[in-house]
Formats: sequence, structure tokens, C-alpha cells
Amino acid sequence: MIRGVSRRWAGWLAGSAFFLALASTATAADQDTLLRLHWLSGCWQQEGAERGTVEIWSKPVAGSMLGLSRSVRGGEMVAYEFMRIETSAEGVIHFTAQPDSQAATAFELSHLDDREVVFNNPEHDFPQRITYMNEGVRQLIAVLEGPTRVGEKRVEIPMSRVSCQ
Repeated sequence: MIRGVSRRWAGWLAGSAFFLALASTATAADQDTLLRLHWLSGCWQQEGAERGTVEIWSKPVAGSMLGLSRSVRGGEMVAYEFMRIETSAEGVIHFTAQPDSQAATAFELSHLDDREVVFNNPEHDFPQRITYMNEGVRQLIAVLEGPTRVGEKRVEIPMSRVSCQ
């Protein structure tokens, strides 16, 4: 027994220490999972698109990655999107997208390896699946998939790593 602490409180303190250790282990595991996405961080130019059509991702820090994208046509910004990948309080990793000031939509992590990450939201209209494929140090492919009114749709967006300016 700890000096000056009753048995009941000593048991509670020991139990609390155990659960705090479990919580910090889960947080470390989640952080390790996000660190596996290091290949996504950086600046990516959409191939075949006008200069300035980019997707930018921060490095994984503190259980999160922040991203943004911008589409340019005719020298004008025609679309933008704020994104984040983060671990929820329950330990679930989500990709959250908020395009053009619309409401944010979360997609849950369903697959992660050294070359691919997949997020799903079967309740969303389109897309229901978002995939990023690491095609080497300088190549990335984003894939958007899901049902539409005219059938299944798959959009592939090839990107090349560029200097962040």
C-alpha cells in the first residue's frame, strides 16, 4: 500500500495507471499507422491538368495529416477541397473531405499497406471509396469509386510529385 493511501484508493490508482498505459499504447499504435502514410506527404500536380492543379499533404504529426487540393482551368480556380486524415478518440482512422465549402464527409480506413491506403463510406453518394496508390517516389494515383445514377463509376487521378512553392 502507498503510504497514506487506503487500499481502495491504491487499487483505483493502480487500475487507472493500467488504463492510461493502454490508452498511450493505442495512441502510439495509431501514430505508427499514420506514419506509414509518409509517402503521401508533399505536393502533387495532377497529370494532364493545368498548372496549379495540385494536392498537398502535410507530414503525419500528432495523429493527423492535413491536405488541400485546388483545381485550375483557364487560369481560374474552379474547385478546392480541405482534407484531413486523423485518429478519432475511439482509435479509428478517418479521411475527412470538405469540398468547396460543403459539409465535411468522413471515410473510414479499410486498408493500409506500404503502397496503398483505402477509405470507405458506403452511406455517401459519390464517391464511396477513396484510394491513394503509391506508384513510386514521384508518382501517386488517387481513385474515386462508387455508384451513380447511371451505374458504377471509377475516376483515376494520376499525379506527379512537384516542388512545394
